[in-house]
Amino acid sequence: MTTVIRRRRPLVVLLAVFGLLLSACSTGPGQANAAAIVNGKTIGVDRVQELVDKARQAEPAVQQLADQRKLDLLSRAVLRQLVLHELIAAHTAKESVAINEATVTELAGQLTGSFQPLPTDGSASPEQIVDQAVNRAFEPTEIARDYLALAEIGRKRAPGLSVTFDFTLVAPGGPDDKPGSLREKAIAKANQLAVSLDEAGKIIEADMAGGLQAARGETITPALAPDIAGSVLFGAPLNSVIAFQPNPENAGWVVAVIRKRETDAPPAPDAKPADARLATTLGPRMLQDTAQQIGIEISPRYGVWDLAGMEIAPSEGETKGVVIPIKNTNP
Repeated sequence: MTTVIRRRRPLVVLLAVFGLLLSACSTGPGQANAAAIVNGKTIGVDRVQELVDKARQAEPAVQQLADQRKLDLLSRAVLRQLVLHELIAAHTAKESVAINEATVTELAGQLTGSFQPLPTDGSASPEQIVDQAVNRAFEPTEIARDYLALAEIGRKRAPGLSVTFDFTLVAPGGPDDKPGSLREKAIAKANQLAVSLDEAGKIIEADMAGGLQAARGETITPALAPDIAGSVLFGAPLNSVIAFQPNPENAGWVVAVIRKRETDAPPAPDAKPADARLATTLGPRMLQDTAQQIGIEISPRYGVWDLAGMEIAPSEGETKGVVIPIKNTNP
């Protein structure tokens, strides 16, 4: 009998294999005609529909979504942008974020000047259509200002952000593979880990001993792994368990226990300032704390707020993951 020895690879490598290049669900709002309630402020259904109608007029390719009965993709994307706007406002009310208005004007002009209608022959993907349609639905200065605010939030947070965690991977064909979706298995594993920190450690060690891709005490920073800076790994709070699918095109799920999360860790002596790509990837994720503090309610007609994806998912069963507080721990 041949014995196969599995060499455990660092999480960054494994996540890259799974394609992690990322560009608290809630019940529906109680107020009539509310698409969402963020920080006590209502975002109306009429406002969402107004922007969807504007997007349809500005981007002819949106008709493709209508023909395919996928206009819900556009509605959710519009509502997400409105929610992000409120999250940025709540964040900047507590933490100053400097935005140069001249840069806002310049970027808004670039957005306006660079617009080219997408092909209407079906060659454009739904994702391409939604992205461009959302940009056309909002005022250019509004899109530009929010974009620059997110980039600045990411730039400020990147140097001091550090996360230490245990993890295990739920992948197809594992030694204990049983019937059922990987999502179900990953969330079940996350709930097991969330019983207590001690129990989480025992389960992770058992996975390591059993030859699974698992490890304890991994530490990561955005600078060390810029391609995964937008993942829930960097936004989840201390003493929580996360389960998320890095990329829907790949089957594997990551389940991790957040053991330590620092936002003001000393940067490495040779650390460089966050570049534009890292800053814009990290920025939206840094609003996760704000989202949990102020609360987000989404009308069921649009779906649920996906804290792991920082977006709106059609249903709880279609979120990009879960964030579960570990029981019997201090906040």
